[in-house]
Amino acid sequence: MKHVIALIVILIAADVFAVDIEGVQPAALDQPRVNLHLRREPNGKPLVAQKLGEQTMNVQAFLDTGASGIMLSTTTADALGVKRVKAGDANVVFHDVGVGGTDEFHVGEPLFIFMAPFGRAGDPDGADEYPIIVGPARPQVGPLAGGIIQMLTGGLDVVGMPVMKGKIVVIDPKPVDTFGDTLRSGVYERGAREIPKTDRHVALRYESFAPYTRVEPANAQPPTMAENPFIDGVVVSMGGKSATGSWLLDTGAAASMISSAQAAKVGVKYVEGTEGTGSPRLAGVPEDEQFTLTIGGVGGAKKAAGFYLDTLVIATRERDGIVYKKAPVFVTDITVEHPQTKQKRTLDGVFGMNYLVASAHVTEAALMPDIGKLTAGAYDWIVFDEPGKVLGLKLKAELVREAMQQQKRGAIEIKPAKRR
Repeated sequence: MKHVIALIVILIAADVFAVDIEGVQPAALDQPRVNLHLRREPNGKPLVAQKLGEQTMNVQAFLDTGASGIMLSTTTADALGVKRVKAGDANVVFHDVGVGGTDEFHVGEPLFIFMAPFGRAGDPDGADEYPIIVGPARPQVGPLAGGIIQMLTGGLDVVGMPVMKGKIVVIDPKPVDTFGDTLRSGVYERGAREIPKTDRHVALRYESFAPYTRVEPANAQPPTMAENPFIDGVVVSMGGKSATGSWLLDTGAAASMISSAQAAKVGVKYVEGTEGTGSPRLAGVPEDEQFTLTIGGVGGAKKAAGFYLDTLVIATRERDGIVYKKAPVFVTDITVEHPQTKQKRTLDGVFGMNYLVASAHVTEAALMPDIGKLTAGAYDWIVFDEPGKVLGLKLKAELVREAMQQQKRGAIEIKPAKRR
């Protein structure tokens, strides 16, 4: 009996090994998107806009797990004729929270969202090529204050957690490894043949940001919202110090962020007087190992300083860990405040797309950013299973082989017990 037990221990140990990932850079080269069109009724006509003298119904929107709602830019909403919800004669105003604080939006009329995968050649040819239907959902329209991003892009369209509720998001990051292509991404029903198998699974927990938002007037109907995913037990280390936190899984974030409190636990903080300025600097990190980037989102944009952690580790259900070595993070606090109680909540961190797809070191310049140190991603597939509360990852074969070899080199031989 002892002989059998010893053999079982060997077999189990052989399947458990940590995976080391090195070379991740501060900014992802792409973020997932989806094609969509909007209708007022499930069997109604798609809303259309004029584009270069032709009518179009297709909208390309970012697929963002960090967004609690559905955000249409004012440009898109006006072009499609999306009506705003009113309270009396005035438009309802929604106050949302994000990276830079709060922003104001209008609330759009209830709409049905028809989605198709992104990344194939051209837009879908016809209305029947949008197989996933969500709704009715009330989008938020804006932001009303505009800002530099609105000016440069004409506004961004974002579909957040309400369109992923009960669905599976599949991201193919491999095309970006060529540094000249885009991600392939789509939303699918459970059981769809397009959903690939994955070999690492990270447990997720959901949390609602709705209590930190408000609507005017207070009795008006807010936009449609849903809970956002978090990765618990993210362990970061530097110089022998460590910290553990709960990080927002944010496919809408090109970069990853750590709170000032978590950074302080590993010995890093802003040089006094530089945080929030155009030249932020960190203490506890050599200057030649720091980097900066303007981080934007709901609430505006701000310049943050970043550094490389020794390690960032996320646990998997396979009982091994994914270990990011020299893991880049920007130090910034994303703090939300309850409008009634004034209770504040600061995120420990944001796990962005740079850890999941090809990434680069971006240096901001006067005209165009300087992009260097291009690094391919570590995964063949990324699957966000919303109802299953899990992030599925398919490691590249060479990483699996390397991890197994490292395990063999460092393994302690276990010999079967002798029969007595």
